[in-house]
Amino acid sequence: MRIHSVKITNFRLLADVELVLEEQTTVVVGRNNSGKTSLSEVMRRFLADGSPNFQLEDFSSACYDGFCAALKARNQGLEEDVVRALIPAIELRLVFQYEPDQPQLGPLGPFIIDLDPDCAEAAVVVRYELEDGGTADFFDDQPKEALTDQTRLLFFRTLRERIPSAFGVKIWAEDPNDRDNRKLMPPGALRDLVKTGFVNAQRGLDDVTSRETDVLAKVLEGLFTTASSPTADASDRRVAEALKAAVQDIQATIDIDFADQLKRLIPTFQAFGYPGLGGPELQTETTLEVRKLLSNFTKVRYAGYSGVALPESYNGLGARNLIFILLQLVGFYKAFRAEKTAPGVHVIFIEEPEAHLHPQMQEVFIRQLGKIANQMVADPKHDEPWPVQFVVSTHSSHVANEARFETIRYFLATSADEGGGVRQTRIKDLRDGMRGTSEANRSFLHQYLTLTRCDLFFADKAVLVEGLSERLLLPVIIRKLESADPLTPKLSSQYVTVMEVGGAYAHLFFELLNFLELRCLVITDLDAVTAPGGSACAVHLATATSNACLKKWFGEDDRCTPASLVAKPEAEKVKMRTRIAYQRPEVPDGPCGRTFEDAFILANPALFPLAGTTREESELEARELAGTLKKSTFALKYAIAETVWTAPRYILDGVRWLAVNDLPPLDPSSAVAVETIALPSDGTEDG
Repeated sequence: MRIHSVKITNFRLLADVELVLEEQTTVVVGRNNSGKTSLSEVMRRFLADGSPNFQLEDFSSACYDGFCAALKARNQGLEEDVVRALIPAIELRLVFQYEPDQPQLGPLGPFIIDLDPDCAEAAVVVRYELEDGGTADFFDDQPKEALTDQTRLLFFRTLRERIPSAFGVKIWAEDPNDRDNRKLMPPGALRDLVKTGFVNAQRGLDDVTSRETDVLAKVLEGLFTTASSPTADASDRRVAEALKAAVQDIQATIDIDFADQLKRLIPTFQAFGYPGLGGPELQTETTLEVRKLLSNFTKVRYAGYSGVALPESYNGLGARNLIFILLQLVGFYKAFRAEKTAPGVHVIFIEEPEAHLHPQMQEVFIRQLGKIANQMVADPKHDEPWPVQFVVSTHSSHVANEARFETIRYFLATSADEGGGVRQTRIKDLRDGMRGTSEANRSFLHQYLTLTRCDLFFADKAVLVEGLSERLLLPVIIRKLESADPLTPKLSSQYVTVMEVGGAYAHLFFELLNFLELRCLVITDLDAVTAPGGSACAVHLATATSNACLKKWFGEDDRCTPASLVAKPEAEKVKMRTRIAYQRPEVPDGPCGRTFEDAFILANPALFPLAGTTREESELEARELAGTLKKSTFALKYAIAETVWTAPRYILDGVRWLAVNDLPPLDPSSAVAVETIALPSDGTEDG
């Protein structure tokens, strides 16, 4: 049994998303503010909190108009069921997959209500909605006329106050084949079915050694609490009882000797007439509790030198973070084992496991996570499976690139429509996105991302460059362009990833880049050759190109000869969100470079005075000079030592195109909740 998919409606940026979970580990990636944290938050509220509650701010901006439409429908006298249907609700829909032939379905059994013997799915819906019969009170004293900008703010301010008390949670089982076939369920049924665990991004690990920060000791307290429960594993209960017995022995000594000595420290009150007749005499009692000893007085130490143990806070943050996560996982597993009735599924959310871990450890963590879970159930005395599913959200390219493509879910926050600007998240499943890519190409892309530590999954834009020279000089080109024209859009202030892929492989990224909806610039070379399969030559002598990227872009017919490529209009160099850039003459009918080095030489006649007077002579001379240059030395020289030069025209054109900001605008509706809080109660504006 496992959760196959999670569908969320109307929660923050998650206005209408569906997340398909892997059998064991799903990796969630995406830019900042793309809804990743909202995923774990809505699951925590519905599945872990005792009585989930939401605020107006938790509703998606995309559904705010639904409240207004419901008010309008009520003012028009429409039936209550019509009005209720318009009122937004926050919904979580879980689809479980199970083996139909399994003799015992455990806590999932009550949720299976279909009669199809071939159906192997069960749907559970948790919905935060207006309570039955609450429509009249919810809209009481609301405007009767069409809302204006001012009355709309007052309307939402009232809703903000009423939603927590007027809304409640409903849970029902749903027939996967017929959504009208439902069965209401009590809250306890869902808690028995799904157990959750959360390792938050903020784990209380401070980089401070001047004071003790015993975070790990508090985790030990949690492990003791679990071991003390009646349903805990027998070996864990024995350990807990031994700890209690040790404390009781100490307690007996405290009750006799310690109490007598402490009594002598109590001031003498007889001089003040106390206790007098019938006044109780003061006594002391000191009690020890294992839980408090663990959390307040037990300190995790690390082995030092000559028997001197080092405090917890003296260890590196990375090691402490890793130990904390592992202890949490152990605690989650033991808590699962201690349940009276084993839940059907255990979902554990791990946020940003990369915190303080060095890159290699980040990669090891995501590789070993599944093995860690298997090791916990490897004890031959415990043959019960642990039906755990991990959801790991990360900002680390090392974690993301180490994961397999099919396990990655890409969160993308975009504008719902071009005019409104309301932002909401779309979840893109790389298993589907790469379905049309051959196995060989998928393997190449995964190996490339892993080897280069590329942050493609977190960037706003991407640049694919031909080689080392372009990669080293591109930041200098961007700075020079922005310095020369301060009014130009600033690419340097945007999140851009630069990937050195070469002309032979750039086209393999096109499908992935389009799927990720990244605006991308491909900087490549003309790679002029004498004939198909021929040798390299100057552009004016060429009849073909050896560049695979250009062939993929324009086709391999007469449209892809160097002469036709040079003459291409700008419109043909752009497809969807991607633009291709390659060498072109610096001036009309001027010489054209074959590679970046050729083009750089031709763009800087003051640095490289050429003797040739014709286009042909200049191309040949530039080719010959470029052949004598060592690429790495050339790139480092002009990137660091000598920076007074002019960038080739084709790169400048490409950078200007990429710099144009096509990112989704800020969500104007997100300000509604803030304004409703700030607005005075009488509806007037502060002076």
